[in-house]
Amino acid sequence: MAFQVIVDSEKCKGCEDCLEACTVNVFEMREGKSIPVHEEECIGCRSCMEVCKEKAITVEELQPKMSETARFLLREILRD
Repeated sequence: MAFQVIVDSEKCKGCEDCLEACTVNVFEMREGKSIPVHEEECIGCRSCMEVCKEKAITVEELQPKMSETARFLLREILRD
């Protein structure tokens, strides 16, 4: 699974709570704001969202995109 981590820089106060909560080091501080620089490491635990008092962080699960060819083949397989 892959996740998209979004930090609303307008809301972020730079408290660094998300850095402490994240066990896989997704975030870094840059210019006093939390930035998700290692988003590919996110495991989707949402601990960062829970500790953010400003509600500045969202974590969304990304859905895999399938090509039309893959969709066609999957339909064919499921039909049999």
